[in-house]
Amino acid sequence: MKTKSLIVVLAATFSWSLAGASSTPAVGSENEQLKTIVQNLLKDNDEFVKSHDPEYFKPFADGQKPRATVVTCSDSRVHTHALDKAPDGDLFMVRNIGNQLRTGEGSVEYGVHHLHTPLLIFVGHSACGAIKAASSDYRRESPSIKRELVNIRIPKGVENMAGVKLNVNNQVATAVKKFSHEIHSQKLTVVGAIYDFRNDLGQGQGRLVITNINGSNDSDKIKTFLSMSDAPLVSAARTGSSAPPAERMRPHPYAYP
Repeated sequence: MKTKSLIVVLAATFSWSLAGASSTPAVGSENEQLKTIVQNLLKDNDEFVKSHDPEYFKPFADGQKPRATVVTCSDSRVHTHALDKAPDGDLFMVRNIGNQLRTGEGSVEYGVHHLHTPLLIFVGHSACGAIKAASSDYRRESPSIKRELVNIRIPKGVENMAGVKLNVNNQVATAVKKFSHEIHSQKLTVVGAIYDFRNDLGQGQGRLVITNINGSNDSDKIKTFLSMSDAPLVSAARTGSSAPPAERMRPHPYAYP
């Protein structure tokens, strides 16, 4: 009943806003397109509500204890379902163009210092528009966009995937310096990764490829990290309770370079 009421209210509000937002309304076809988008969002949400009983929400209804702070790009092709089957209460997400620390610094600090996530992971991705923009002439962009792009320090004209890798390494390096105390006290591990939905790295389409551990790109160190039973990548149960080693030991679906 509450869901149906919400749909009615939102639909009515949306219709009212379209009618009164401007003295020169948009073309009718554009109105219909916007209406369809909102209706589809509400429909998808309604299906989500119907397919998840109250028990699903209990573990995180009154608090959160995520196992990772994830800094990823705002790109619409990059979403949590590619990283985690059940991300609710599991991943503390920070999103901005170019998966940067500086433009989301407060949120990242909150994840590390207040939520005490043992893992901070920067996830770049194939065909990144922010990397394309940062490696070209963006002087005509708006001041707000330029403020975000200026922190992506990559050479002009660099090939996109090479730029993605370099940017991930740079973000990890900045985080390693910022959170050096947490890393040295073994409370935090900083990981760099690339979500490759184009298979540019040849590891499989949609693969999350680990490329950096605490500033190191050494593949042997990455393999060793992924085989550790107490690695932050697998150390916490979704409920936040302490899991015995046998439960923490599970196969890693993550590739490495």
